[in-house]
Amino acid sequence: MGSEGESSDADPVAVPPRPERRPRRDSRGELLDAALEIILERGIDGLRIEDVCERVGVTKGSLYWHFNDRDGLIREALLEQLYRMADERLDTVSTAIDSGSGRDDYLMRVAGAFVDPFDAAEVEARWQRLEMITASRRDPGLWALMSDVQRRHQRYLLEIMDSAATNGILRPDVDPKAIAAAVSVISIGSNLLSLLGDDGPSPEAWTSFLLLMVEMLFPPA
Repeated sequence: MGSEGESSDADPVAVPPRPERRPRRDSRGELLDAALEIILERGIDGLRIEDVCERVGVTKGSLYWHFNDRDGLIREALLEQLYRMADERLDTVSTAIDSGSGRDDYLMRVAGAFVDPFDAAEVEARWQRLEMITASRRDPGLWALMSDVQRRHQRYLLEIMDSAATNGILRPDVDPKAIAAAVSVISIGSNLLSLLGDDGPSPEAWTSFLLLMVEMLFPPA
């Protein structure tokens, strides 16, 4: 028997609600985004660690947890830019192959993914990439990073080429690895057009030539 005032049934113990877990903050990604924004606004020379930290709302110690120094942050930011540019362009090509309704439709869709050597922003981004490639010859760490970017790009292109072959829009006598490599070579090499001035082709002539190259990859009609 319980003493007077006690309940015969144990009162349930109130359990406080479990606090919701906050999503983990991707401070590294935010730092890269902020660095890229500043580079696009002011150029590489205008990037200051203090400004990056202020935009993200973190301390310098937090930044140095992710990146060894300013050069490391700039290097990683530019590599991230390369990834994003490549993914966006390749997604356009992949969509064209998966959803195009015929040869002309494929050509029109793929044309939107061609390298534009007459777009100032794209040209500047490629010059930055060329500078990094040149610097990587003397920096084993940067060489490994650039190699990773290029290999990733190559593998993605090969997946697209396999999809094109499955859909019957790629010649069987052309090595997909050669096509994938050629796309990268044309992309980087297109910056030479900015050195030619009036001796170079017009935008219309360049696009027409690229379309002709793409059409040559189709099986014979």
